[in-house]
Amino acid sequence: MSEVVLELEDAAFRHSISSRSISKPFGKKQGSGIFSINLKIREGQILGLVGPNGAGKTTLMRILAGIFPIQKGKIMIKDSKSNDLSPISEMELRSVVGHMPEQVRWQGKVSVKRTLQDIAEMRGVSYRVDGIIAMVGLSEIKDSPLDQLSQGMRQRLTLASALLGSPKILLLDEPFNGLDPVAIRAFEKLLVELAKKGVSIIISSHRVAGMAHLVDRLALLHRGQLLIEGTLKDIETEFGLDDRIEIQGIGELPDFNKILTSAESILESRKSEEGWSVVIRNQDESLLKKLVSSNVEITTWKTKDTDILEMICSATGQELDEIGFGVIDSTMMPYKNRGEEE
Repeated sequence: MSEVVLELEDAAFRHSISSRSISKPFGKKQGSGIFSINLKIREGQILGLVGPNGAGKTTLMRILAGIFPIQKGKIMIKDSKSNDLSPISEMELRSVVGHMPEQVRWQGKVSVKRTLQDIAEMRGVSYRVDGIIAMVGLSEIKDSPLDQLSQGMRQRLTLASALLGSPKILLLDEPFNGLDPVAIRAFEKLLVELAKKGVSIIISSHRVAGMAHLVDRLALLHRGQLLIEGTLKDIETEFGLDDRIEIQGIGELPDFNKILTSAESILESRKSEEGWSVVIRNQDESLLKKLVSSNVEITTWKTKDTDILEMICSATGQELDEIGFGVIDSTMMPYKNRGEEE
């Protein structure tokens, strides 16, 4: 396993919000944020930071970028000389972390190259501009004004600005929003190449399926807490979300209790006017053959992807209608399968 380059130990940050008190109209109180996050960032790995809107992903990214200071805990970074982990300040973080915020609105008549040159001059790395432009695929439009850029080109420009300082860690907040499939594939290819060069990459997203093929590990965040971190396969196995098949068909719903070797394999079953669908634990290798021989009309047979809601329900032991996505005052959530409750 690759070396740890950055580590969060019990890191916490709460936003300050208005208390809305009649006696103290300008009073403040602690609002949402992140609570006691422990997370290791490894060299050359791509980590997917997933969770619903409001989970605290952007807050955590801004802490890692040195924009927000942690209020509790500490952030440690690998010392280049001793290889030991030592505390790092927000200012020092900014020199080793490249941050790509979501949807930067590049506007104006200034050219792409001039924009990057201005940013590079402030960072003292003007010599890197041409190389970065070529790396992110902006060479053909380097003289185009910002107003003429497509969404995909704007995303590439934001990435280019984040890469100017040769960061050891790259933070990408919803980088694929607004991109077409071709642009997404090109963007992913570039990220893989950066990871091979040793850059640690963290991608924030509210979707699991869109990143499953790209990331090495996933970190699930909900209501400011890190529920679980690991490979997607390990997470699915721990929560019983692995090895599932979704089958759809038309006509009468087959009696899977008679077809399957174990009735416990049936996880979900639905019937509608359009047809039927079931989700099963794939434990019967001859199932497809049995269905065909029984003249069952199948329209879809596919592996069922794991989504964030399933992971949160499994991690907390709550039903979907119990979870909700409002801000809560409590700082802890119940952990169903972790052997503890805090």
